[in-house]
Amino acid sequence: MRMHLRTRGTPRGLDYGFINSAPDTRWWDAYSDWIATERPCLLAVAEDGQEHWRVLLSGIPSARTDSGGRLIYYTLVLEGAYDTPEENEGVVLSLASHMLADLAVDKQGRGELSGLLDGLCPAEKVDPLLAAPAEHTAARVALTGQLFTAITALEPVRYEATAGHTGNADRWIAGRAAPGAAAAFLTRLSALLCGTERGQTHLLNLVSEAEDVVDLFPGRLAVLVEGGQLGDPAMPFETLPTLGPPRPLVAAALAGPHPKAWWRTPIARASVAALLLLLAGVLWISGVIS
Repeated sequence: MRMHLRTRGTPRGLDYGFINSAPDTRWWDAYSDWIATERPCLLAVAEDGQEHWRVLLSGIPSARTDSGGRLIYYTLVLEGAYDTPEENEGVVLSLASHMLADLAVDKQGRGELSGLLDGLCPAEKVDPLLAAPAEHTAARVALTGQLFTAITALEPVRYEATAGHTGNADRWIAGRAAPGAAAAFLTRLSALLCGTERGQTHLLNLVSEAEDVVDLFPGRLAVLVEGGQLGDPAMPFETLPTLGPPRPLVAAALAGPHPKAWWRTPIARASVAALLLLLAGVLWISGVIS
């Protein structure tokens, strides 16, 4: 199993990047309609025709802030073979169970995972790795080993299954806090990791209802609504209809800055605001606005 850790540094200019190793592609960009990686989310993909499963956990908040006082977050990207060893499956399930547990007690998801990653990634370690991406090879290898050791030591959070829900359906959606939802989600995730099923299992933060995900993927699909800023985290189970023609996904790009990142910057927002003010002025001079 490969594990990649992404975060940013404190000084201006040390933007988000992978600090131990980088995956081959930014495959998660294909899901940008359904997730914002700065908020807690999880993607798990195990499909026919692929050689391995892929998992992303993102939006794990850090106690560190950047030079502008903005919250810094972590992203973990994991990849493994379908017949992954039991200990590797346990690592992913432990991470997923703790993300759900952290969200249950804090809307930002601050909790066990935040403390673990902050303990491994103080500013004095992160900043040099981001400032010299082609250097510090030994430190990066050491960090990967420390990550595996620390996460393997985590005890997974246990969730009780609840009778009467639709978590056994091929395709379903529910709020992450709905009775039985976490247990059904982790059961489906386990099946993907050990190779007994193919499909996708996601915790999404830009969806609020079944209609939002009906065309996400045509096969077996389990979705939890994160519900921090959009949607209801207690949304009851709902079976998703069988999908028609598949929606074309965005081609995976090489790992690097998010292609939409510029539009999320303060400069971009200020530019849009200035254009709107200019347009309003032109309309007022023209007499359209009285």
